[in-house]
Amino acid sequence: MPESLMRSGDVLDVTVDKVLPFGVLVATKDGTHGLVRGAGGAVGDAIRVRVDEYDTAQSRFSATAI
Repeated sequence: MPESLMRSGDVLDVTVDKVLPFGVLVATKDGTHGLVRGAGGAVGDAIRVRVDEYDTAQSRFSATAI
């Protein structure tokens, strides 16, 4: 999804890029990165998330796994 179209509440299929102690870093197909707190998984896993907030200045988002 192009960054300019991303909104809170959007549901996205993303890929886990990095596993952290407090969640995972993910990326959309177009390369936009985000943080999913409390989510688990392994690098390369596909997960579905709901966007909580999109930061246009940083071109990144926070989301919740669904």
